[in-house]
Amino acid sequence: MKIDAGAILNNLSKASSKPAVAKNDGVAVAADKFDTRPHADYDTNLARLKAASLRNPGQQETPPLAGISEPISNQDVDQTGFQERLIADLGPQFARMQFTHDCSKLQGMIPTASQLQSEFDKLAANKDIPFEYIYDGCYARAHLMCDQMNKDNINNAKMFCMLENPYGAGKLTAENKYMKAKWWYHVAPMVFAVDEKSKQVEPYIMDPSMSKKPMKPQEWIHAMWDESTRIKVDVTRNPQYGPIETGEVNQTFEESIPSAIETCAEYTVEMEKIKADYDASHPPQSQRKAA
Repeated sequence: MKIDAGAILNNLSKASSKPAVAKNDGVAVAADKFDTRPHADYDTNLARLKAASLRNPGQQETPPLAGISEPISNQDVDQTGFQERLIADLGPQFARMQFTHDCSKLQGMIPTASQLQSEFDKLAANKDIPFEYIYDGCYARAHLMCDQMNKDNINNAKMFCMLENPYGAGKLTAENKYMKAKWWYHVAPMVFAVDEKSKQVEPYIMDPSMSKKPMKPQEWIHAMWDESTRIKVDVTRNPQYGPIETGEVNQTFEESIPSAIETCAEYTVEMEKIKADYDASHPPQSQRKAA
């Protein structure tokens, strides 16, 4: 199915529903206990899974997930086509689509490539979102980015990439100069925008924790994946906060805003401490020469 970007841009209503947003007055909003957050960090998740098995010895906690995926209408964009191309690119022997919401009926405008980069830069400059704290918190960062894009009338959904077997040897990994991360899943906002080369509408991942520009979904996944560990992908509407397979399907965007604000506030403080320790042990070159 070919997508006529010009027709969509002309015909798609730019009016989007803008959910009420919890105001961030610089004070962390208590929403839930820390250990109830959908941690992406592998070790934290594994510890929680083990704790659950100890509470229920011999019982496998399987959430009721039947009927989560929806038929894809391909109303405004070819969601089915991009999902099929993504799995073909990753390799069907290694990757599969798991749960999918119909995100093809867009809420918000389709940006051009330059508009998308401007929005990305705006998100990356938000000091209230600790993009360098990659150890955990992708779920909170993604939610606050979607919140900003809701306000800016940019269509947005979410993409989750997860290990097929969280108990296996493979991990999703990333690192920066401050820390290394190993995840059992990672999530970021997904935006449909006009591809500069093909002039078609394509999905892009907005993840300043991993790049300085929007990435195609396959680029985003390849950046954290060892290309041999089996993985699965969810495409969800933006209210979904953590992986669907954990058993919670979020119904409203607003319900997770307090947790996202609280999590980002805590990790921002933690990141400031990490940076201070790093800077103390890694003085600038000029200071090392002087010493």
